[in-house]
Amino acid sequence: MAIDKKPTDPTDPKDTTKKASDSEAPPAAMYSPGAVLTSPIVLTLDKKGKKNKKRYTSGTKATQRFLYGLARAGYRTGDSVSKGFRTFVRRSDRSAKRRKDGMIRDSLRNASRGYGRALSTLGRAPNEIASRISTRAIWRTFRVLMPPFGN
Repeated sequence: MAIDKKPTDPTDPKDTTKKASDSEAPPAAMYSPGAVLTSPIVLTLDKKGKKNKKRYTSGTKATQRFLYGLARAGYRTGDSVSKGFRTFVRRSDRSAKRRKDGMIRDSLRNASRGYGRALSTLGRAPNEIASRISTRAIWRTFRVLMPPFGN
């Protein structure tokens, strides 16, 4: 009576039924038919170190920092308008869902809330410029213009 041998796992090192051609080629990876990913996932970690400082050509640091502050202030101005309108629209939608003609009834309150949100964000824009100006430069300019007191 002959016993049929079932094929064994091709990656099994104890398998003695390998053919000569199998030993030459590397073993094929066995994938399940329902596998979604058939290739390995490789994760790399970013190094956490200190960031490089900004570098400036000599004599241009103050100008570059001032222009950067102007750009940030311009961005904050546009962002404040956006936040104000977003607040107004969100609150108007909520008013309209709560009661009949709610958007019309609460329009003044919703507009004032949106306007207040816009102004609170816009109020930070001057600081973007002022924080980029060196206090040493301001003091030197002021000291030259200031008349001497006393002695």
